[in-house]
Amino acid sequence: MNIEQQNKKQNMHFVFAGRELIIQVADLLSAPVDVIVNPANGGLSHGGGVAGKISQQGGEVIQNESNQFIKEHGMLESGMVAFTSAGRLPYKAVIHAVGPRMGEGEEQRKIEQAVSSSLMLCHMHEWNSVAFPAISTGIFGVPVETAARAFFRAITSFWDARIDSAPEKIIICLTEKSFDSFFNAFQQVSRQPESETPQAIKIKQVPESDVPAGVVELTEQDISELDDVDVSDWFK
Repeated sequence: MNIEQQNKKQNMHFVFAGRELIIQVADLLSAPVDVIVNPANGGLSHGGGVAGKISQQGGEVIQNESNQFIKEHGMLESGMVAFTSAGRLPYKAVIHAVGPRMGEGEEQRKIEQAVSSSLMLCHMHEWNSVAFPAISTGIFGVPVETAARAFFRAITSFWDARIDSAPEKIIICLTEKSFDSFFNAFQQVSRQPESETPQAIKIKQVPESDVPAGVVELTEQDISELDDVDVSDWFK
């Protein structure tokens, strides 16, 4: 395999109603975006893995602001998000998305919720581009295929419900080990009949003044049916 073929294999670029979705093997901290998403735990303690790397490179301000957030708002549950400044990192903010641990139940729904909530923060603050890791697929042990299905549902549903709103560019940063599994599952769920596709999460439009700074929380009332989006053209 030559370099051009290898790069193509590890970088898939899709267009959805004028928006860009890029799935690629890449370092999250090198993504050319407005904000990045940190795969956080409920206490926003950024000690290891991707979270530790973000905190280390961004400086103490990220952990300090996270500690202050937990002091004021309490622990976050799976599916919830918060944000802090990015410290020394070249981003407008860092979104901290709490994914589920394998075995706690409803892992796909909770990842959908975390992705959708992250996108809602981008919409609220007009952050036009965002980069995600494969939430919960590291030390939390959720299968890559489960995360891929969750990302597909969350992204297509969010964009379908909000025409001409931020973010307009989404990058999913993967490892070489996870890329093929993620992309294959992403492709497979796009071709499922509506009856076989899990229900999507829809976030109600809420005035920014009504949302506590730094957090978006979905309630059971926020989870409702959203028509499937025809994205078969992505994979032709």
